[in-house]
Amino acid sequence: MKHSFDTTALNAYRYWARQQFSTFKSCVAYIESEDVSGDKSIGTCFHVGDGVFVTARHVVDGRKNFIIGFDNGVTPRSVFGISLGHEVMAGQIQIIDGPHFHNNREIDVACFKVNCVPEVKVRLGGHLDDFMTNHEFLLYRVLIIGFPPIPLADRPVLVATVGEVNAQVDLYVGKHPRFIVSSMARGGFSGGPALIAYDELNADSGTAVLGLVTEALVSNASSPEVGYLAVLTVEPIYECLESAGYSISDQDSLMSLYMEREAPDDPELDY
Repeated sequence: MKHSFDTTALNAYRYWARQQFSTFKSCVAYIESEDVSGDKSIGTCFHVGDGVFVTARHVVDGRKNFIIGFDNGVTPRSVFGISLGHEVMAGQIQIIDGPHFHNNREIDVACFKVNCVPEVKVRLGGHLDDFMTNHEFLLYRVLIIGFPPIPLADRPVLVATVGEVNAQVDLYVGKHPRFIVSSMARGGFSGGPALIAYDELNADSGTAVLGLVTEALVSNASSPEVGYLAVLTVEPIYECLESAGYSISDQDSLMSLYMEREAPDDPELDY
């Protein structure tokens, strides 16, 4: 029996996160590395086109022996569009250029190019700083994808979580806004994409990167899980790509989509 509320619009809202996860899981990778003492850690990176990946600076800065790989549920064929007889395994994906960092050391963004080009890329949003109001994306749904370590797991596991934008804040460090997202902060999400729906009815091109997961905002050296999950907005990602000399296509259309989207009647909420 089909109920009257079982509409296309409702289903698009209900299944947006699952559909976008299915689309973009093959362009989100883990990046394992070692510090000077040999201690290992893991972070997340995501493909923005032409073999270029974006991550948080602290995931790669001052580290070595990088291992880049994808979730076991994502086959090499689905990632790279190659035959099953020529699989690309974790450890064979090599950084061939970079990492390159944002010119401002206080801005936690880095990018690099690898020797394999995934077929899928995630699209950067067009919400540049000068065009955003204080409550621009308040209560928009957000999909975060990354590789926070799971205790006792025998491999890096791709984790997805859905939250909402709770606030937009400016910090003492770095000049760009952060979005506070309701999802729990966990180590390993750092460098991962936070996806947002400009238009949930447009499954093909209505979703873009809200920003980059960079940190948990805590006080008194508390654990990340008790802090606020902070997502750095997209403008410094563009700046980092530009300073590295990477020219990524298909971004103008996303900026146009942002500028032309149907804005809420009262973007500046009254309290």
